[in-house]
Amino acid sequence: MAADPTGDRVVPFARRWHVIHEIDLVRLIAGHRMRSDLCDRLECVADGLPSRPPADIEAALCDMLAGAVARDGRDALARLKALLPGGGGDGFAKGLIGRIRTRHAADAAAADELAAALQAAEQRDALGAEALGYAIRCFVSGCRATIEFELLAIVALAGHRLTTPARVLLTERLLPTASDDLH
Repeated sequence: MAADPTGDRVVPFARRWHVIHEIDLVRLIAGHRMRSDLCDRLECVADGLPSRPPADIEAALCDMLAGAVARDGRDALARLKALLPGGGGDGFAKGLIGRIRTRHAADAAAADELAAALQAAEQRDALGAEALGYAIRCFVSGCRATIEFELLAIVALAGHRLTTPARVLLTERLLPTASDDLH
């Protein structure tokens, strides 16, 4: 144990030595890539409206939407808690983790609604292209914002515990890409 020089509080020594390496972020980043790929595919559908993709492609997207977004949200929260042991101790950290939890719940709800809109055979022609395009764009922008918020939360909460390669990985994921300029 090490003593805090500013106020006689005892700080657990192990907490100071929890370093986050690039390898610690791999699964989280893989989940982000899965969600980003789904967003890219959905944006292609939105770009092709008013023409709808074939039913088998819509069914595949529905399958991806149905479980993948909610499952990845639960996994991401578990990974964040593992990366940041004791990180939920202060109000700021609890607030960030709570906000991420809320964003994941919103993404899962939007994914369910979008999957229902894509699946409903009777709505295939009834649901207007504008409404479907709006639903897709809302889901995609929310999902991408959740990914960015998670990355920023790690940088904010992990701070000095990130190794240089881990910080570079997070920074590269936060930098805008050429495709971002198109949207």
